[in-house]
Amino acid sequence: MKPIRRFKIRRCLARAPALGLVFLAYAAATQTITDGQITIGQTVALSGGVGEHGQALALGAQAYLQKVNRNGGVHGRKVTLLTVDDAGDSKRAEGNARKLVAERRVIALFSGAEGGPCVAATRVAAELHVPMVGCAGGSPELREPFNAFSFPVRAAHFDEFDKLVEYAAMFGRKRIGFIHADSETGRKHLANVRRLADRYGVDVVLAVPLPSGGDTLDAAKIAGEIAKADVEAVLNHGSYSQYAEIIRAAKKQGSRTQFLAVNSGAQQMVRLLDTDATGLIFAQVVPFPWFDATPVVHEYREALKALTPHAEPSFSSLEGFINAKVLVEALRRADRKLTRESLAVALESMRNYDVGGLMVTYATDSHQGSRFVDLVIVGTGGRFVR
Repeated sequence: MKPIRRFKIRRCLARAPALGLVFLAYAAATQTITDGQITIGQTVALSGGVGEHGQALALGAQAYLQKVNRNGGVHGRKVTLLTVDDAGDSKRAEGNARKLVAERRVIALFSGAEGGPCVAATRVAAELHVPMVGCAGGSPELREPFNAFSFPVRAAHFDEFDKLVEYAAMFGRKRIGFIHADSETGRKHLANVRRLADRYGVDVVLAVPLPSGGDTLDAAKIAGEIAKADVEAVLNHGSYSQYAEIIRAAKKQGSRTQFLAVNSGAQQMVRLLDTDATGLIFAQVVPFPWFDATPVVHEYREALKALTPHAEPSFSSLEGFINAKVLVEALRRADRKLTRESLAVALESMRNYDVGGLMVTYATDSHQGSRFVDLVIVGTGGRFVR
């Protein structure tokens, strides 16, 4: 883990437009909590293929925490977020999590990005008995088997796949394909997609594992396989940048296949695809961030504007904001005598907690979080339409 540098909040915010982020670590904590500060640790991708997504998650979290701290913090303590880069790498995420707990003595771990790093950091959290709150991944391992220290907020990928497969079936697309990470998690997702296909009366006619490590993606070959198998709809798990390459190659080959996608990196993938993104359908695990009709979206947009006026709203930063709101609510419920254990108990007291139009539920035997899933389509000019 790279050393955490010391930044004053004002300096950090002043540099935000140039850096494209506002979440460089504020201070190096030497204790879990002090009379004036609660320290939370975050290992998340700030660079690499999912770096933009991770930056946005941290930006949204900082928007909420600035609002909380401006209003006196939690029980008189400021909430400080120490954010370090894992570049989307599971081993780095594990190492970062260990150092944040052992050296920085954080009270909780918070909101990583993507399944592999999230699962790695959550295993550390379970081993060291530290709550992991709001990791932005949909992996089954975040909920199964039950982990007393894992508190996901967003809906699981299973819920997203359910919505996407149902959509395909509704519109008569009976032959579906699944692009997935070549990993244990990816194979679990494939099994779940097959179960859902049976439920909705469609067939998984093609399953393609994405190359990992140093292997090169042959997007044109996979696009050809989609055409040969006469796939009518494709959905995904894994790297959104690799999936974007496959979609671009399929479009180049004249494909009429309907491409569907899980939420991760939606805006980033649309930018990569440019005009090839038109018609792409995404599942989303947070409300639409451009409409103020949902109370939490209105709150988020006001807080984001206060933090950095020129930031563009996004699904990713809204998710970070919602995750931070859940964490802070638990900190409040834990009262001033705060420990890692009392924080976990406080989280488990949050049955049907209304974040502001989105319900989050935990219990002593289930840490489901939210089950909210919405579908959006990419229109002309890369704009999302509900």
